Amino acid sequence: MQRDKVLVLGRLSLIVDGLITALSLWLAFFSWWLLYQVFPLGKEFHGKFTTHAYLYLVIIPFFPLLYKRYGLYRSIGFKRPGEIAVILAKGLVVGLAVLTIFFFVAKIQTVSRPLLLAFAGISFSLVFLKEAVILEYFRYARRLERNFRKVLIGGVGEVARKAIRLIEEHPHWGYKICGIVVPDSFKDQCDVSGYKVVGSYCEMSRILAAEGCDQVIFAVGKRHLHEVEDPVQACEFQGIDVWLIADFFQRAITKVKFEEFHNLPVLAFSSSPEFSWSLLCKSVFDRAGAFILLVLTSPLFLLVPVIIKLTSRGPVFFKQRRPGLRGKLFNMYKFRSMRSNAEQMRAELDLFNEMDGAAFKMTHDPRVTWFGKLLRRTSIDELPQLVNVLKGEMSLVGPRPLCLCDVDRFKEWQRRRQAVKPGLTCLWQVSGRNNVDFESWMKLDLDYIDNWSLALDSMILLKTIPRVLLCRGAK
Repeated sequence: MQRDKVLVLGRLSLIVDGLITALSLWLAFFSWWLLYQVFPLGKEFHGKFTTHAYLYLVIIPFFPLLYKRYGLYRSIGFKRPGEIAVILAKGLVVGLAVLTIFFFVAKIQTVSRPLLLAFAGISFSLVFLKEAVILEYFRYARRLERNFRKVLIGGVGEVARKAIRLIEEHPHWGYKICGIVVPDSFKDQCDVSGYKVVGSYCEMSRILAAEGCDQVIFAVGKRHLHEVEDPVQACEFQGIDVWLIADFFQRAITKVKFEEFHNLPVLAFSSSPEFSWSLLCKSVFDRAGAFILLVLTSPLFLLVPVIIKLTSRGPVFFKQRRPGLRGKLFNMYKFRSMRSNAEQMRAELDLFNEMDGAAFKMTHDPRVTWFGKLLRRTSIDELPQLVNVLKGEMSLVGPRPLCLCDVDRFKEWQRRRQAVKPGLTCLWQVSGRNNVDFESWMKLDLDYIDNWSLALDSMILLKTIPRVLLCRGAK
């Protein structure tokens, strides 16, 4: 997933650089014209920009492709400023040399050398500035703990230590080691290369739930390969990306598809949708849709709190920690529809649970206020979750976020629903909602993950509208 995300960002950056290249040519011409106005040099400036417009056909694709050739769009956002400057300098020098030779051979004399030099200087400055902004943004995000990938390292041998050294030597890659997982035979070992051993392979499910990591990197030798089968499966069930550093495989096995972790061959396993243009569109649509819906429903955000305050004691909003993408906790918001002590009463009502499995549902829940029943019936109580969508913690479409106490009772295979962001609506809600048993609900969520597409999201959203308006399935 990380590799796919970098590829998409690289393509976006290449397109932006094409636009910057076009702007640089115009700015170079304008600077050249302005110089003649200030310093006429004894002659009048007769050039027109339209006589140079044909250069766009060459420079717009040519220079960004040169930057790509020299690696500008690999590991975007993780390069040092010096590396960026060298890549840009190489691309511009080679590009200008090729253009100069082409103009000489074709006997094109309408393009002056000062114009090309001005173009090179401006283009270098603007592209470098863009890369510096991206780099600073990523660094700022890392300071806020938002742009790291928290990784667990599995293994104790030399391969594991080599992976640890690589991560330590390249902090700009954005990986943060949160612990070491060791084979069962090494469970008494306290640390590996100074990093705490958080458990053994047989405890993988518990470790993943406790650490909230983004990825597990198994760095094992051939003799210990069989030991990682169960840990890899545990990661799959919880939607955690897995890398298996496989430097013991021969590259002659052409049917095996490898990815590379900075020259280390790895096998990558992922049980969640890979980052793509479609997923990027989903993210943009989520935030835009949430903003529009918040504006449209803003009168309810003024009226509902007043009625809640007049009809029951307690806060207007109900806030609860719930597991989101890969089990990371976030504060989910709702309009309060229950008594303020509802959480304390939960244990007393477990006997009256009408849902099989981990979730709790009760038709005549005594904790719900009379106005809360109306909020739930109309799904208005869910509107504050649009703020969660706007913050990127939830999506408009995705598996519904459940309470921590419910998630703790999940079966292993059910934990894979956390491989994507939770959502406001999902297949479960448009397929019967509370009339669907828990096992079928979980299978619907996994079907959504395995068959995800923008078209499926659109279908679910369209089906949700009449169900909400007609109050079908809500309790």
